[in-house]
Amino acid sequence: MSEEAPRESKPFEESIEKLIARLRRVALPPNVFNIYHTGDPAHDVRGGAAKRRENLRRYLKALPDPKFVLIGLCPGWRGARFTGVPFTDEARLCLTGSCYDRTSSSPEPLRERSAGVAMDLIGARTDVVCWNAVPWHCHEADEPMSNATPSAEAINLGAAELEYFLARLYPRAQPVSVGEIARDVLSQVSKRHGIPPADSGIWSQFRAAIHVRHPAHGGEKEFREGLARILGITLHEDADD
Repeated sequence: MSEEAPRESKPFEESIEKLIARLRRVALPPNVFNIYHTGDPAHDVRGGAAKRRENLRRYLKALPDPKFVLIGLCPGWRGARFTGVPFTDEARLCLTGSCYDRTSSSPEPLRERSAGVAMDLIGARTDVVCWNAVPWHCHEADEPMSNATPSAEAINLGAAELEYFLARLYPRAQPVSVGEIARDVLSQVSKRHGIPPADSGIWSQFRAAIHVRHPAHGGEKEFREGLARILGITLHEDADD
């Protein structure tokens, strides 16, 4: 890719604010919880939604020009549901002394396996930013602390936010989808926004790195190996403990 001038902070931060406003005001279908708008007295601390918005704001501001966008499915109830930041959980993101706040009312910080696998690989890297195809928490009916496959309506709403995210915040970053649904949503957005397919032009060098398996449901090893290749990480045999 050709080198470009550094991002101007003001337009970038304005785009972050617009994104958060979009996420907050969207009308969602049943069984989709808006983590950036709504507080749940049974499971959130006071002001939980505002804390999640601030967590997301700080996270994105710290990553103004990443090389990759890692795109997952949607927040899990043990992970981004309570942090507001994709591929994270309270136990690893909201450490004592960090700028990120817990929002669950759980006595102990929540842990999510998939978040742990991703965070162990990404660490403190600033060349990777994470997002979700559906940025709100999808759950089973009457089971707010569960995870569910997003409906077609939720996916369509999430695709609009993904398009905004890529076009306005990170137009120079290479999208990497995690899981089949994220890959399908990214494909829809790519066609609509004119992003070239993986086998053409400047993206041809990333042909094998455009998609990785999701770490859930037995996919940890393939996820680690795929993402490690993309990020240039050498895995050790004890990485699966």
